[in-house]
Amino acid sequence: MADFSRELISRSGYEREGFASHYDRYRPRPPAALFETLLQFARTERPALVVDLGAGTGLSTRPWAPLAERVVGVEPNPSMRDAAEGLTPEPNVEFVPGFSHETGLPDTCADVVTASQSLHWMEPAPTFAEVGRILRSGGVFAAYDYDVYPVVDWELDQALLDYGGRRRELRERQLIQVGADRWSKDGHLRRMRESGEFRFCREFVLHSVEEGDADRLVGLMGSIGMIGDPKEAERELRLDELEALARRVLGDRTVPFRFGYHVRIGFR
Repeated sequence: MADFSRELISRSGYEREGFASHYDRYRPRPPAALFETLLQFARTERPALVVDLGAGTGLSTRPWAPLAERVVGVEPNPSMRDAAEGLTPEPNVEFVPGFSHETGLPDTCADVVTASQSLHWMEPAPTFAEVGRILRSGGVFAAYDYDVYPVVDWELDQALLDYGGRRRELRERQLIQVGADRWSKDGHLRRMRESGEFRFCREFVLHSVEEGDADRLVGLMGSIGMIGDPKEAERELRLDELEALARRVLGDRTVPFRFGYHVRIGFR
């Protein structure tokens, strides 16, 4: 299972030089309402331990620092983990190497376990078994993802949908050569329920609003992992056309970027 996860990581493009800092700069931050909801479900005002699986650069880990006694981000990619450690000054947050099905943490140690924009990289059955092992009774697991294409402007939104379609076509062609891909996000809730690790599961939606401009929109698209040569992929995906449109529509303006979040929770 670890070998399969390593293969997915090696194909992600996330290990490219400079990618981790680019990712951290342009990706959105989780909304405060998410943390408030998870604490409410876990029935605690201040958890003793929060574990963030697939922590990446710590975007989903650092916000827990003022809310929990201790926070552990589990991240197998050395480049992302190094970036997370360099970007996180909080003393109660640490990052450890590991996989979602092999965290190395003690039994029933966590009040909350999260997987932000990462569960689709993880082998479902062993991941849920590990979550069930490290969560205390009454603890909460949350797997949440955001729509990487924000709501900005009708013309830009249409261009982003077209760009996403070209990405899917390119990836499907590439996967014929490299083999199996990640797990569908649409199946997260069903697989959580089928795992038998949770007493109750449900899905709900949230949104966040962040400021953005043309540079951020282009940078955000560049933060999506690529299979193969990223420069060649950018040409085929016509990223330059999207950038030209963004600069024409937004000019030098900074405007709200609205991100939708899909949250699946499991109550242990």
